[in-house]
Amino acid sequence: MFSAESQVMFYRGIQFSMEILEEIANTIASLERNDGRVLVAICGAADLGKTFLSIHLAFKLKQKGIEANHLTLDSYLMKRTDRINRGISGYQPDAHDLPLVKNDLKRFKKGQSIEYYPYVHSIGEKAASKDVIPPCPILIVDGLHSMNEQLTPYLDFSIFICTSDDQLKQIRHQADITKRHQTIEFSKAHADSEFEKYKQFVEPYKQQANVILFLEEKWNYILYKGAKS
Repeated sequence: MFSAESQVMFYRGIQFSMEILEEIANTIASLERNDGRVLVAICGAADLGKTFLSIHLAFKLKQKGIEANHLTLDSYLMKRTDRINRGISGYQPDAHDLPLVKNDLKRFKKGQSIEYYPYVHSIGEKAASKDVIPPCPILIVDGLHSMNEQLTPYLDFSIFICTSDDQLKQIRHQADITKRHQTIEFSKAHADSEFEKYKQFVEPYKQQANVILFLEEKWNYILYKGAKS
């Protein structure tokens, strides 16, 4: 068990202790790479630091001399206005193009590059310009459904980030206002249904994780071994 005390990676209110980053990076670096490539999934509720952790883990691995890149499944997310019109939550698997994700993970495992359009949360749709992830030995994939059954055959290690129900609701509401530019009224009107869909579609992935990061308080994480460890 680790807690954030002295040195921390900090950005936009999110922090992870250096001890936690080092522990996870060392574990990933030690994984056997039978095909020469390791795929790591970081899963959990929205707005708990999945992308932030992914970016800094990739940086940590590069410091150890291991080339690593990061891909967020938000890049495969349906346009926000289309989701709203269809009554689909981002917590539902149908909101993501999982067959395309699966195809791109296959490309990674074969040593091929991945091309994608980044998702821009402030406007709720993909950017106009394409990004490319070159072939690399380690790819960290973060997203609500990075541990979906369609993708698990390609995963070598998984991390699930979670927190208490009350804290999750508070963080989600704040992110709706500051990150998604929603009105307070819109966020409150959809809060209960979004929470229920998280419980139904995302939280069950926790049982498949190698490592669990629990957000004890903002932003102090505790690391536990998951059911798969």
